[in-house]
Amino acid sequence: MQMSLPWTSHLDLFGNPECDYHAQVTIGSTLMNLVLDTGSSNTAVISDLCQDNCSFVKKPYLPVPNINDFDSVNASYGNAKLRSAWKGFATKQLVTFEGVEQTFSRIDAITENQSFFIPRCSENQGIWGLAYPSLLTKPTSQFSQEPLFDAIRKEKALPNAFTYQICPKSAVDSTFAHEINFLSQNVLIRNMSSKTIQKECLRDGHFWLGGYPSHSVASEIVWVPLSHQRYYQVKIESFLVNNETVGMEDINMPRTIVDTGTKDIVLSPQHTHTQKKKNLQKLLNALWHSKLVQFDPVVSKEHEKSFWFDHARLTIPRNAITIAHNVSLQIEFEDNNRVSIPIENILNIKPFGQDWVNISWTGFSNSDGKMASTILGNTLLRGKTVIFDRGDKNRVGFADAFACCDPSSGQDVNVLLSVDNSSSSIQLIQDRHENTIQIILLTLVGVSTLVFISTLALVISNRYRKTVTEKIVGI
Repeated sequence: MQMSLPWTSHLDLFGNPECDYHAQVTIGSTLMNLVLDTGSSNTAVISDLCQDNCSFVKKPYLPVPNINDFDSVNASYGNAKLRSAWKGFATKQLVTFEGVEQTFSRIDAITENQSFFIPRCSENQGIWGLAYPSLLTKPTSQFSQEPLFDAIRKEKALPNAFTYQICPKSAVDSTFAHEINFLSQNVLIRNMSSKTIQKECLRDGHFWLGGYPSHSVASEIVWVPLSHQRYYQVKIESFLVNNETVGMEDINMPRTIVDTGTKDIVLSPQHTHTQKKKNLQKLLNALWHSKLVQFDPVVSKEHEKSFWFDHARLTIPRNAITIAHNVSLQIEFEDNNRVSIPIENILNIKPFGQDWVNISWTGFSNSDGKMASTILGNTLLRGKTVIFDRGDKNRVGFADAFACCDPSSGQDVNVLLSVDNSSSSIQLIQDRHENTIQIILLTLVGVSTLVFISTLALVISNRYRKTVTEKIVGI
């Protein structure tokens, strides 16, 4: 019996590193911006009952008619820079995107928050937690143990995978692209450079459910095994600058996770018997010695050290700085699998007047070690196609992003991953190939039959003509 192909879907992503990246999803009848977060499992949105520290959030809010009908629930979050929490009620809502009603699912309606919503990110109206079900915070009664992604999987027979692609910084920020291109050039040819005319990017990324489009990857996929199914937990062997190992310790204590809801790469502190040394300081020291940022002698060594180790923002003439184009920064995972960190993701460069720039490094933070020692956030993920394959293979794949500014849809997903029944997955692929072969064979048979009939007709016609001619000659 022929089996239909699994359901897949797609959502555009919008946002920036400071405020993370959100998709537009209709909850009930309310269109809302939900931040995609692989570091949590709750899907929660602002409700019309939220009063304190809520008014700056973009409207509309989810209406909650009667809180007595719902169970209370809460959640807390934390990283190097921010602690936040919310309280609310576990509701059941119809979820719609791509113009299609997808499923009824548990959606938590937020009525109170502590720094969960922040004024500079007023577009964010909620969060879509994409971690495993075991991380879902429970309401007072057993209302639902199923996160939104798993509810969609169950309803739609969706393969147990999704793909998160964030466009490169230089693709969506033309000013930055011009500045880093200018500063990366030889001083002798800078005067000949002109601002690059870029294609307008109407989105900041893509989110595909069920797999990934083959055209979305621009390099070989580096697959990294997941060590635990709660967070997307991986094991780092080392960081490398110009292929040289940076001497860090306790990188994975207590864990390392891949988190789309975190801006930075957050590094754990290293503790020794005599003093506390920070792994981040070691990485910054390696970057300093790599000459990634080369300052003119007019810039003092004190300012150069302050740039790296005091996180100082320098305002200097454009011609007094050069960005090296041959410096590499990588993470090495298990089995010698290396993933590059785009250099453009760790630099902030903004024009200041006509001939000056403001420059600083960005994208790294220190962890307090309480929740996760090392967090791989959007500093690593930006400019990449990241594939979360949650099924039997239990892995995360990293590749350079391609065609990020182009529109997409669920129909573009042509690489399906982790279909629940692996034999069915294989059969689906075989059926697709067999159907194609059958169509080709039937076409060939049809063409051959037509050719044979035409040839036979021609032979019969020729013989008939010959017979008639012979009879006429005989007469």
